[in-house]
Amino acid sequence: ILRLIRLGDLALGEEKVNPIRRATSERPADTLKPWVPWKELRKQRGSMSPERKKNIIEAWTINFSPDVSSWVRNAFSNSSTYEDTYLELAKAAVYINRRAGRFRFASRLEDHRAEVLISRGEYNLAADVLSNNVGACARDQWNRAHYWRIFRLACCQRVSGDVLAYLETLTQSFNPRLSSVAPKKTASLFQNDLEALITDAAVAEPRWGAFPFLETELSIESETAGKSSQPLPFLRRKLSKYLTYVGDELRFSLSINSHLPRAISVNGIRLYLVTLASYEQVYRGNGTVSEEDSFRILSIDAPITIEPGKNQFSFPWQPMTYNVYVLATVEIQWKEASFFYDSALLRKPLVGLDIQPSEPTQTIELNPLFLIPGHVQNVRLVFHSGSDIITGGAVTLICSEGLQVVPPKTDQSKLEEAWRDECVIPLDACEPGKKIVITTLVKSTSSRNGNNADDVQEMMAKVETSYRHKSYDSVMEKGEEPDSNPMKTLLEAMVTTLDRPALAVDGSEAFVFDEDRVMVNVSLHCNTPVPFFVKEWNLDLPSPLVVEEDGDLNKGMFQHAIPEGDMLLFGFKCLRADDSDDPSSERPILRVVLQDDFGKTFLQVLPLNLDDIYKQLRKEDEYAELHNATAELVCSIKEGSVGHPVPFVYNLNLQSLISPKARRSNMSVSVASEGPRPTVLYTIISEGSDWIVSGKVQGLIDSKRSDIVSIPFRGIPTRSGLLRHFPEIIIEYLPITTLSGSLSSSLTPPITVLTKTPERFKSLAFTNSLSLAVPQDLEEF
Repeated sequence: ILRLIRLGDLALGEEKVNPIRRATSERPADTLKPWVPWKELRKQRGSMSPERKKNIIEAWTINFSPDVSSWVRNAFSNSSTYEDTYLELAKAAVYINRRAGRFRFASRLEDHRAEVLISRGEYNLAADVLSNNVGACARDQWNRAHYWRIFRLACCQRVSGDVLAYLETLTQSFNPRLSSVAPKKTASLFQNDLEALITDAAVAEPRWGAFPFLETELSIESETAGKSSQPLPFLRRKLSKYLTYVGDELRFSLSINSHLPRAISVNGIRLYLVTLASYEQVYRGNGTVSEEDSFRILSIDAPITIEPGKNQFSFPWQPMTYNVYVLATVEIQWKEASFFYDSALLRKPLVGLDIQPSEPTQTIELNPLFLIPGHVQNVRLVFHSGSDIITGGAVTLICSEGLQVVPPKTDQSKLEEAWRDECVIPLDACEPGKKIVITTLVKSTSSRNGNNADDVQEMMAKVETSYRHKSYDSVMEKGEEPDSNPMKTLLEAMVTTLDRPALAVDGSEAFVFDEDRVMVNVSLHCNTPVPFFVKEWNLDLPSPLVVEEDGDLNKGMFQHAIPEGDMLLFGFKCLRADDSDDPSSERPILRVVLQDDFGKTFLQVLPLNLDDIYKQLRKEDEYAELHNATAELVCSIKEGSVGHPVPFVYNLNLQSLISPKARRSNMSVSVASEGPRPTVLYTIISEGSDWIVSGKVQGLIDSKRSDIVSIPFRGIPTRSGLLRHFPEIIIEYLPITTLSGSLSSSLTPPITVLTKTPERFKSLAFTNSLSLAVPQDLEEF
């Protein structure tokens, strides 16, 4: 190539300039001419430049030796063939250097080829060469060389009239890297052409991408939104999601950094919101987000001025549909051109929104707070819509085993047939702040089937509603938000039967305060979560106790509501009456009737534990039937030896046998009645003790002579140590003999002996024994 240029210099001589050197000089010829604005240039543009016409008609007259090849002769025939030869050799050299890895040298040769083509007026071919070579210096960050090539490419495209290519080159010239090296005058001229180009209808059809003359960055202005990330395998990137709710007033911040030297006025800025599912479908397809793919387009209307440097814009949005959205694309509409900044193609973070259903403000109230077993009660469900717009719903009442419900407004004549375990009630649509009241009946059985007594009867109320946010109507009136399905929610409430009675017996006691009178005190604990009134009460007692006519001491005491946890104290004066003819219950029962705020009454049957007083009364009856005697065992010494007799005396008190306490009912035999008194037989036994008894251990006692009788006898200890068990005495009546001498057929009552014995006796082991041997037969001596 260098030899070809040198040969051209020699062939042309000093009088003429080599066209190759003229084209590749520091200041090409076309740059020395005034810059013609775009609109004027379009009017002057022709098919060929004047220089091209001149070069074509200029012929060279060069004398070569006969041995010069025809190829060389043809190359130097005129300037056109000479330039063609240079371009052919340069193209081959570019290919060889690129194959050899000398990319910078190849790029330099490409620049020369482009300049030669420009000088020849072949601007389209020059633009093709520069388009393929313009990025070489950018990779090496040679910013000045890069800007020069962009400038030369722009010169070719503006002259050739390629509107679309020229627009792209102009936007590339305002790269932030080149702004520091771009001459201000050149940048101003380029912006003039750029502003003229975007008014051309030809630039309206293409979808222009994210050109560097404007840089965009999206963010969300929210102090409360949570943030999370989600991988997007189809993009090999992560989506930063902000968690918000339907109805939240959101604001997206758009930062636009302009590298243009002057401010521009754009028609509009639009932000495309795309659901995550649609976004994936788009990028698995053609990868281009269009208006049809977007769920919502947020826009800022004209006039919008973008100043050089950073500019801040915001998009307000109040979502009415819950989903996951991607802030997919920013579209900047400038005159006829639209520039699309797709988030997937930018190096900025991919921003998304996770819109969750708004928190429902609906509430339900289920009254009463509990059910009393064994009763039919009114159940009242109150639904409050809150600030939500209710589009519809249903109320489901579900009863467990032992409970049944009827649909509201059931005819009383068909009530028995209408009881069921589950009931579904439709819920009408209503506006915010409305209240819907549903009233029905629930029946509870007092007993449960099955063996598990811990199972609690319960009625579950489930309210399923479809609702919208309170701002839905006002937002939809603007006609910008797409229609969406309502949100759904489930509200639950439960009422259970009391696991304990409404009134529980905390304690019950009775004591005798007069000869035949008993005071009964009962304390009750209130377990009802809501206050109840005590309407009436009644105490039923088994025989022999009955409540006196004026024995109710509680009249007028409970004319106020009894809250949970309060203690109720009842007192009754009772009379002991064995001959009462009134029927009596098997056990003591206190019946209390409760009344709620609706006037509904509930009977509480409360068994009482008065076993102690009844045992005491029974013992008194038993003691009245028995004949009692007391005996005191007296020992003259406190210690002795094993085998040595010890004198004992039993002192008997037979006064109760002579005048026993009268029974309350007729006795079969009364020893207190007039007539002969039976004789008493005593017996002293040693079974179960540590003694052997001797003396008169059995005999008769004449109870007519004296109330106190002393019976002496002897006891022999059988073991050593402290003896605490002593011989016992048994007393009984002998059968009564009639005047004719025969035994009476009447039964004699038993006699109970209350014995008092010494605390202990110390028995000592014997240390020696004195014995006398006596022959068996004394006659032998």
